[in-house]
Amino acid sequence: MRFVLGVVVAVGLLGCGGSEVEGVDAVESLDQEIVGGVEARPGSHPWIVSLQQHGSHFCGASLIRTGTREESDIVVTAAHCVYDGTSGLTASAGAHDLSRPGAGVQTVQGQTTRYHPAYNPDTTMNDIAVVKLARPIKFTATVQPIALPSADETVPDNASATVAGWGLTREGGAETSSILMQVFVPIIGSRELAAAYRPQGIDIDPYAMLGAGYKQGGKDACQGDSGGPLFVRGADNKPVLQGIVSFGVGCARPGLPGVYARVSSYIPWINSQIRILSNTKT
Repeated sequence: MRFVLGVVVAVGLLGCGGSEVEGVDAVESLDQEIVGGVEARPGSHPWIVSLQQHGSHFCGASLIRTGTREESDIVVTAAHCVYDGTSGLTASAGAHDLSRPGAGVQTVQGQTTRYHPAYNPDTTMNDIAVVKLARPIKFTATVQPIALPSADETVPDNASATVAGWGLTREGGAETSSILMQVFVPIIGSRELAAAYRPQGIDIDPYAMLGAGYKQGGKDACQGDSGGPLFVRGADNKPVLQGIVSFGVGCARPGLPGVYARVSSYIPWINSQIRILSNTKT
C-alpha cells in the first residue's frame, strides 16, 4: 500500500530497474517491466517474503535473523500492511513466481503482528511492523535473512539502492505481478525529499523516512510492494535493509520519489520485539 495525502492507497516495491541493471541480479530478458523495472534473477533476493491473505499476495516483507540458529520466526514489514488486521495471513519465503511455487518455497502461518506503537496512519510516521510466525522459516540456499543496519546508521545521498516485489507494473494497473521484479534507484537527500512532497501537503520526517528515486520518475514501487525491502550494499558488499516500502504519490511520477521507513531508526524497537516474541532468538 501507499499513503497519498493521508489516504491509504495500495503501493509497494515493484522491483523497477532500468539502464542501471546489474546482471548479477537481473535476468537477461527485459520485457517484463514494473514501472521501469526488470525481472529479478531467481534466488537473488533470498530474504524477500510475500505476505498473503487466503492465498493472495498483498504486501512484501523481509526475513531477519533473530539469533544464532539457522532459522527465524520474525519478518519485518510496513505497519500499514497489518494495521487493519491480518486474519488468514501467511508468509511465503523462497518464492519467485507466485503462480508456480517451487519445492524450495516455505509458507508459514502468521501468529502475531506488532506495529510500532507510535505509528500514525494519517501521517505514515513510524510505518514499521513485525510479524511473528507460527513456526520458524529454515535458512536454505534460496532462503536467507537480510542484515539490519546499525542503529541510527545513515545512507549517503545518491547511494545505489535496490527494491523488489510483486506489485503492480504501472500506476493504475489491474493486476500485480506473479514474478518477482526489481528496480535500482538512488537515495534522495532528506531536504530534497521534503521539498518534493511539500507542495503535496505531506511532511517528511528525516528520522522516520528515507527517499529513493529519480527526478524524472519512471522507476518506482507501486501497489502490492508495500512492506518490501529497499537495500543498499554495505562496505563488505553485503545487502543491508535500509528501507521498507511505505508511501508515495502515484507510482514513478516525475519529482515524486518513493518514501520508505528508515530502518536504522527502529533497530532498538525491532530488537525488543525479537526478545519479546521470537522463539528462535538463542
